[in-house]
Amino acid sequence: MKYTDISIARKLKFHQLMVLDQVVQSGSMLRAAQALNLTQPAVTKVIHDLESYFDAPLLVRGNRGVRSTELGELVLKRAKGLLAELRSLTDEVNAFQAGTSGQVVVGTLISASVSLLPRAIRLLKQRAPGVMVSLRVGQMDQLFPALAVGDLDLVVGRIPDDWQWRDEAGELTVASLYNEGLSVVAGAEHPLHGESALRLADLQGSPWVLPTRESLLRRTADRLFAEAGLSLPQNVVESLSILTNLALMQDQQTIALMPQEAARPFTEAGLLKEFDLGESLIFGDIGCFFASGRELGPAARLFRECLERVSEADGESLLPGI
Repeated sequence: MKYTDISIARKLKFHQLMVLDQVVQSGSMLRAAQALNLTQPAVTKVIHDLESYFDAPLLVRGNRGVRSTELGELVLKRAKGLLAELRSLTDEVNAFQAGTSGQVVVGTLISASVSLLPRAIRLLKQRAPGVMVSLRVGQMDQLFPALAVGDLDLVVGRIPDDWQWRDEAGELTVASLYNEGLSVVAGAEHPLHGESALRLADLQGSPWVLPTRESLLRRTADRLFAEAGLSLPQNVVESLSILTNLALMQDQQTIALMPQEAARPFTEAGLLKEFDLGESLIFGDIGCFFASGRELGPAARLFRECLERVSEADGESLLPGI
Protein backbone atom coordinates (compact mmCIF):
# COMPACT_ATOMS: atom_id res chain seq x y z
CA MET A 1 0.00 0.00 0.00
CA LYS A 2 1.33 3.41 -0.94
CA TYR A 3 0.61 6.09 1.65
CA THR A 4 -0.03 9.74 0.81
CA ASP A 5 -0.29 12.85 2.93
CA ILE A 6 -4.03 12.89 2.33
CA SER A 7 -4.55 9.21 3.17
CA ILE A 8 -2.59 9.50 6.43
CA ALA A 9 -4.31 12.76 7.36
CA ARG A 10 -7.71 11.13 6.83
CA LYS A 11 -6.98 7.98 8.79
CA LEU A 12 -4.68 8.97 11.63
CA LYS A 13 -6.01 10.84 14.63
CA PHE A 14 -4.09 12.76 17.26
CA HIS A 15 -5.58 10.74 20.07
CA GLN A 16 -4.31 7.51 18.47
CA LEU A 17 -0.78 8.89 18.41
CA MET A 18 -1.14 10.03 22.03
CA VAL A 19 -2.20 6.52 23.04
CA LEU A 20 0.70 4.91 21.18
CA ASP A 21 3.17 7.32 22.78
CA GLN A 22 1.75 6.70 26.26
CA VAL A 23 1.85 2.92 25.87
CA VAL A 24 5.52 3.01 24.91
CA GLN A 25 6.32 5.46 27.73
CA SER A 26 4.43 3.35 30.27
CA GLY A 27 5.61 -0.01 28.94
CA SER A 28 2.17 -1.41 29.65
CA MET A 29 -1.32 -1.22 28.15
CA LEU A 30 -2.82 -1.13 31.66
CA ARG A 31 -0.61 1.69 32.93
CA ALA A 32 -1.20 3.66 29.72
CA ALA A 33 -4.96 3.24 30.16
CA GLN A 34 -4.71 4.54 33.73
CA ALA A 35 -2.60 7.54 32.67
CA LEU A 36 -5.05 8.42 29.88
CA ASN A 37 -8.15 7.75 31.98
CA LEU A 38 -9.27 5.09 29.50
CA THR A 39 -10.14 1.43 29.83
CA GLN A 40 -7.55 -1.17 28.83
CA PRO A 41 -9.79 -2.55 26.05
CA ALA A 42 -10.10 1.01 24.63
CA VAL A 43 -6.31 1.35 24.54
CA THR A 44 -5.93 -2.08 22.98
CA LYS A 45 -8.45 -1.19 20.26
CA VAL A 46 -6.61 2.03 19.39
CA ILE A 47 -3.34 0.13 18.97
CA HIS A 48 -5.10 -2.55 16.93
CA ASP A 49 -6.62 0.12 14.62
CA LEU A 50 -3.22 1.70 14.09
CA GLU A 51 -1.56 -1.62 13.30
CA SER A 52 -4.39 -2.49 10.92
CA TYR A 53 -3.90 0.78 9.08
CA PHE A 54 -0.13 0.32 8.76
CA ASP A 55 -0.64 -3.42 8.12
CA ALA A 56 2.23 -4.21 10.47
CA PRO A 57 2.81 -4.50 14.24
CA LEU A 58 3.84 -1.32 16.04
CA LEU A 59 4.31 -2.93 19.46
CA VAL A 60 5.65 -6.22 20.78
CA ARG A 61 5.28 -7.71 24.23
CA GLY A 62 8.41 -8.83 26.05
CA ASN A 63 9.53 -9.86 29.49
CA ARG A 64 9.96 -6.22 30.41
CA GLY A 65 6.60 -5.09 29.07
CA VAL A 66 5.52 -3.51 25.81
CA ARG A 67 8.06 -1.97 23.47
CA SER A 68 7.89 -0.53 19.97
CA THR A 69 8.86 -2.29 16.79
CA GLU A 70 11.11 -0.67 14.20
CA LEU A 71 8.05 0.70 12.41
CA GLY A 72 6.60 1.76 15.73
CA GLU A 73 9.79 3.72 16.47
CA LEU A 74 9.57 5.41 13.07
CA VAL A 75 5.93 6.42 13.62
CA LEU A 76 6.62 7.60 17.17
CA LYS A 77 9.64 9.65 16.11
CA ARG A 78 7.42 11.80 13.89
CA ALA A 79 4.41 11.60 16.20
CA LYS A 80 6.35 13.13 19.09
CA GLY A 81 6.98 16.25 17.04
CA LEU A 82 3.30 16.48 16.15
CA LEU A 83 2.28 15.97 19.77
CA ALA A 84 4.71 18.64 20.94
CA GLU A 85 3.17 21.08 18.46
CA LEU A 86 -0.27 20.02 19.65
CA ARG A 87 0.67 20.81 23.25
CA SER A 88 1.99 24.21 22.17
CA LEU A 89 -1.18 24.86 20.21
CA THR A 90 -3.26 23.86 23.23
CA ASP A 91 -1.32 26.18 25.53
CA GLU A 92 -1.51 29.08 23.08
CA VAL A 93 -5.22 28.64 22.39
CA ASN A 94 -5.95 28.45 26.12
CA ALA A 95 -3.87 31.57 26.70
CA PHE A 96 -5.57 33.35 23.82
CA GLN A 97 -9.04 32.39 25.00
CA ALA A 98 -8.18 33.61 28.48
CA GLY A 99 -6.86 36.86 27.02
CA THR A 100 -3.38 36.19 28.40
CA SER A 101 -1.75 36.33 24.99
CA GLY A 102 -2.44 37.93 21.65
CA GLN A 103 -2.59 41.56 20.64
CA VAL A 104 -4.93 44.48 21.22
CA VAL A 105 -4.78 47.57 19.01
CA VAL A 106 -6.09 50.71 20.69
CA GLY A 107 -6.82 54.04 19.09
CA THR A 108 -6.45 57.03 21.37
CA LEU A 109 -6.46 60.77 21.35
CA ILE A 110 -3.31 62.75 22.03
CA SER A 111 -3.68 63.28 25.76
CA ALA A 112 -5.08 59.83 26.49
CA SER A 113 -1.60 58.41 26.97
CA VAL A 114 -0.94 60.35 30.16
CA SER A 115 -2.93 58.58 32.86
CA LEU A 116 -5.79 56.23 32.00
CA LEU A 117 -4.03 54.18 29.34
CA PRO A 118 -0.76 53.73 31.25
CA ARG A 119 -2.68 52.56 34.31
CA ALA A 120 -4.85 50.23 32.26
CA ILE A 121 -1.80 48.84 30.46
CA ARG A 122 0.02 48.23 33.75
CA LEU A 123 -3.00 46.33 35.08
CA LEU A 124 -3.23 44.34 31.85
CA LYS A 125 0.45 43.43 32.04
CA GLN A 126 0.02 42.26 35.62
CA ARG A 127 -2.76 39.94 34.53
CA ALA A 128 -1.44 38.94 31.12
CA PRO A 129 2.22 39.81 30.45
CA GLY A 130 2.08 38.11 27.06
CA VAL A 131 -0.45 40.49 25.53
CA MET A 132 1.00 42.97 23.06
CA VAL A 133 -0.63 46.42 23.21
CA SER A 134 -0.31 48.66 20.16
CA LEU A 135 -1.41 52.29 20.42
CA ARG A 136 -2.52 54.41 17.46
CA VAL A 137 -2.79 58.15 18.14
CA GLY A 138 -5.10 60.33 16.08
CA GLN A 139 -8.30 62.34 15.92
CA MET A 140 -11.78 60.86 15.97
CA ASP A 141 -12.20 61.49 12.24
CA GLN A 142 -9.30 59.08 11.72
CA LEU A 143 -9.98 56.62 14.53
CA PHE A 144 -13.70 55.95 14.00
CA PRO A 145 -13.34 54.70 10.39
CA ALA A 146 -10.36 52.54 11.40
CA LEU A 147 -12.38 51.04 14.26
CA ALA A 148 -15.37 50.37 12.01
CA VAL A 149 -13.33 48.39 9.46
CA GLY A 150 -11.39 46.41 12.06
CA ASP A 151 -7.99 48.12 11.96
CA LEU A 152 -8.50 48.95 15.65
CA ASP A 153 -10.01 46.89 18.46
CA LEU A 154 -10.93 49.81 20.73
CA VAL A 155 -10.87 53.59 20.75
CA VAL A 156 -10.52 55.49 24.03
CA GLY A 157 -11.27 59.18 24.34
CA ARG A 158 -13.89 61.84 24.91
CA ILE A 159 -17.31 60.93 23.58
CA PRO A 160 -18.05 63.59 20.94
CA ASP A 161 -21.36 65.38 21.35
CA ASP A 162 -22.19 64.64 17.72
CA TRP A 163 -20.81 61.12 17.46
CA GLN A 164 -24.22 59.49 16.90
CA TRP A 165 -24.63 61.50 13.70
CA ARG A 166 -21.30 60.41 12.24
CA ASP A 167 -21.15 58.01 9.31
CA GLU A 168 -19.72 55.17 11.43
CA ALA A 169 -22.10 55.61 14.38
CA GLY A 170 -24.37 52.74 13.36
CA GLU A 171 -21.42 50.36 13.43
CA LEU A 172 -20.03 51.47 16.81
CA THR A 173 -20.97 51.21 20.47
CA VAL A 174 -19.53 53.23 23.34
CA ALA A 175 -19.26 52.44 27.05
CA SER A 176 -18.87 55.54 29.21
CA LEU A 177 -16.00 55.33 31.70
CA TYR A 178 -16.21 58.59 33.65
CA ASN A 179 -16.85 62.32 33.41
CA GLU A 180 -13.79 64.52 32.94
CA GLY A 181 -13.19 68.04 34.16
CA LEU A 182 -11.20 70.81 32.50
CA SER A 183 -8.28 72.81 33.89
CA VAL A 184 -6.89 76.22 32.98
CA VAL A 185 -3.19 75.96 33.78
CA ALA A 186 0.10 77.80 33.50
CA GLY A 187 3.63 77.50 34.85
CA ALA A 188 3.70 77.30 38.63
CA GLU A 189 5.25 80.81 38.90
CA HIS A 190 2.75 82.62 36.66
CA PRO A 191 2.11 86.02 38.32
CA LEU A 192 -1.68 85.67 38.25
CA HIS A 193 -1.66 82.55 40.41
CA GLY A 194 -1.59 84.78 43.46
CA GLU A 195 -4.71 86.70 42.44
CA SER A 196 -8.06 85.93 44.05
CA ALA A 197 -11.49 85.85 42.38
CA LEU A 198 -10.03 85.42 38.94
CA ARG A 199 -12.25 85.33 35.87
CA LEU A 200 -11.49 84.06 32.40
CA ALA A 201 -11.43 87.68 31.22
CA ASP A 202 -8.45 88.34 33.53
CA LEU A 203 -6.45 85.70 31.63
CA GLN A 204 -7.49 86.62 28.11
CA GLY A 205 -4.59 89.00 27.48
CA SER A 206 -1.92 86.40 28.28
CA PRO A 207 -0.29 84.20 25.64
CA TRP A 208 -2.33 81.02 25.20
CA VAL A 209 -1.85 77.52 23.87
CA LEU A 210 -5.13 76.31 22.38
CA PRO A 211 -5.88 72.92 20.84
CA THR A 212 -5.88 72.64 17.06
CA ARG A 213 -9.16 73.55 15.41
CA GLU A 214 -10.23 70.05 14.40
CA SER A 215 -9.94 68.66 17.95
CA LEU A 216 -12.75 68.09 20.44
CA LEU A 217 -10.94 70.11 23.08
CA ARG A 218 -10.83 73.13 20.77
CA ARG A 219 -14.61 73.06 20.48
CA THR A 220 -14.77 73.06 24.27
CA ALA A 221 -12.34 75.99 24.41
CA ASP A 222 -14.35 77.98 21.87
CA ARG A 223 -17.53 77.37 23.85
CA LEU A 224 -15.86 78.35 27.12
CA PHE A 225 -14.85 81.77 25.80
CA ALA A 226 -18.17 82.30 24.02
CA GLU A 227 -20.18 81.55 27.18
CA ALA A 228 -18.04 84.09 29.04
CA GLY A 229 -18.87 86.68 26.36
CA LEU A 230 -15.24 86.80 25.23
CA SER A 231 -13.48 86.47 21.92
CA LEU A 232 -10.56 84.06 21.67
CA PRO A 233 -7.18 85.39 22.86
CA GLN A 234 -5.11 87.17 20.22
CA ASN A 235 -1.74 85.71 21.18
CA VAL A 236 -2.26 82.00 20.46
CA VAL A 237 -0.24 78.91 19.58
CA GLU A 238 -2.29 75.94 18.38
CA SER A 239 -0.86 72.63 19.57
CA LEU A 240 -1.88 69.17 20.76
CA SER A 241 1.64 68.21 21.85
CA ILE A 242 1.62 67.91 25.62
CA LEU A 243 5.40 68.13 25.93
CA THR A 244 5.57 71.19 23.66
CA ASN A 245 2.76 72.87 25.57
CA LEU A 246 4.44 72.09 28.87
CA ALA A 247 7.68 73.66 27.62
CA LEU A 248 5.84 76.76 26.39
CA MET A 249 4.20 77.25 29.78
CA GLN A 250 7.57 77.28 31.51
CA ASP A 251 7.94 80.92 30.41
CA GLN A 252 5.56 81.61 33.34
CA GLN A 253 3.33 83.65 31.03
CA THR A 254 1.63 81.18 28.68
CA ILE A 255 -1.72 79.67 29.68
CA ALA A 256 -3.36 76.51 28.35
CA LEU A 257 -6.53 74.45 28.63
CA MET A 258 -6.01 70.80 29.57
CA PRO A 259 -8.27 67.96 30.70
CA GLN A 260 -7.77 67.65 34.45
CA GLU A 261 -6.23 64.20 34.37
CA ALA A 262 -3.84 65.18 31.59
CA ALA A 263 -2.71 68.12 33.73
CA ARG A 264 -2.56 66.26 37.05
CA PRO A 265 0.90 64.64 36.72
CA PHE A 266 2.41 68.05 35.94
CA THR A 267 0.60 69.94 38.70
CA GLU A 268 1.62 67.24 41.19
CA ALA A 269 5.22 67.55 39.98
CA GLY A 270 5.13 71.32 40.53
CA LEU A 271 5.59 72.17 36.86
CA LEU A 272 2.09 73.58 36.38
CA LYS A 273 -0.54 75.15 38.58
CA GLU A 274 -4.28 75.37 37.97
CA PHE A 275 -6.13 78.68 38.08
CA ASP A 276 -9.18 78.82 40.35
CA LEU A 277 -11.90 80.49 38.30
CA GLY A 278 -14.57 79.92 40.94
CA GLU A 279 -16.40 77.15 39.07
CA SER A 280 -15.85 73.63 37.86
CA LEU A 281 -15.25 73.35 34.14
CA ILE A 282 -16.53 70.24 32.39
CA PHE A 283 -14.78 68.60 29.50
CA GLY A 284 -17.19 65.69 28.96
CA ASP A 285 -17.61 61.94 29.23
CA ILE A 286 -14.67 59.68 28.47
CA GLY A 287 -15.59 56.39 26.85
CA CYS A 288 -14.37 53.22 25.22
CA PHE A 289 -15.65 52.66 21.67
CA PHE A 290 -15.84 49.26 19.98
CA ALA A 291 -17.47 47.81 16.87
CA SER A 292 -21.08 46.76 17.43
CA GLY A 293 -21.15 43.77 15.10
CA ARG A 294 -17.70 42.36 15.81
CA GLU A 295 -16.97 40.37 18.94
CA LEU A 296 -13.91 41.52 20.82
CA GLY A 297 -11.09 39.02 21.04
CA PRO A 298 -10.05 37.77 24.49
CA ALA A 299 -7.10 40.18 24.79
CA ALA A 300 -9.26 43.16 23.80
CA ARG A 301 -11.99 42.08 26.24
CA LEU A 302 -9.44 41.86 29.03
CA PHE A 303 -8.05 45.29 28.19
CA ARG A 304 -11.53 46.79 28.21
CA GLU A 305 -12.05 45.28 31.67
CA CYS A 306 -8.78 46.88 32.78
CA LEU A 307 -9.94 50.27 31.46
CA GLU A 308 -13.18 49.97 33.41
CA ARG A 309 -11.35 48.82 36.53
CA VAL A 310 -8.85 51.66 36.65
CA SER A 311 -11.49 54.28 35.78
CA GLU A 312 -13.45 53.18 38.85
CA ALA A 313 -10.48 52.70 41.19
CA ASP A 314 -10.64 54.73 44.39
CA GLY A 315 -13.54 56.76 42.98
CA GLU A 316 -11.10 58.71 40.84
CA SER A 317 -11.67 60.08 37.39
CA LEU A 318 -8.74 59.06 35.28
CA LEU A 319 -7.87 60.24 31.86
CA PRO A 320 -9.61 61.82 28.94
CA GLY A 321 -8.86 62.17 25.36
CA ILE A 322 -9.00 65.37 23.45
